[in-house]
Amino acid sequence: MARCIIIAPLYQGEERELVTPEPGDLLICADAGYRAAKAYGLQPDLTIGDFDSLKGDVNEGEVIRLPVYKDDTDTVVCLREGRKRGYREFIVAGCLGGRFDHTLSCLQCAADCALRGETIWLCDAQNRVTVLAPGSYDLPRLPGRTLSLLAYTPEVRGVTLCGAQWELQNAELRSSYPLGCSNAWTQDIARLTFTEGLLVVCFSRDA
Repeated sequence: MARCIIIAPLYQGEERELVTPEPGDLLICADAGYRAAKAYGLQPDLTIGDFDSLKGDVNEGEVIRLPVYKDDTDTVVCLREGRKRGYREFIVAGCLGGRFDHTLSCLQCAADCALRGETIWLCDAQNRVTVLAPGSYDLPRLPGRTLSLLAYTPEVRGVTLCGAQWELQNAELRSSYPLGCSNAWTQDIARLTFTEGLLVVCFSRDA
């Protein structure tokens, strides 16, 4: 499936294989993500932002200029524009770390994508993060990374996890307690199912 790849301002060249566009993909830069993308040899199709953090002109690809005073973050508008162009799979790179409110707002964007039936991964040098809606999923082992399952909604019910060091069977995870943090694979694929709530899935590694 073709992907909408969004480069955010904190991008530092990580996950190049994941964010390098393939035929049919759309590469959007969020504001100063344009400068970051160009620094690492990525060619933007579209740049969106109020350009409060980008000095100088954007001289490549399509540009959508936003007012500085607005309700939506640049990332929200980038996702909306990707949807308008038919994309349902998103990669957002350089959106974690930095200001905590920005990180949390991107996690909320991921939850919104999950509720829409879309696929999204947020990534930086240490993490790949998504939010999942109820269903069944295969989670492939990524060498050197831990696997964490954390409740986004107050309760996530019916959680079953196989192929991991700490398995779960019809468990309940709560947003008030990090029971699912720092698990490990015992097989190449960990199989996850759950029936209610929204679940944050993190593939993380130490710095």
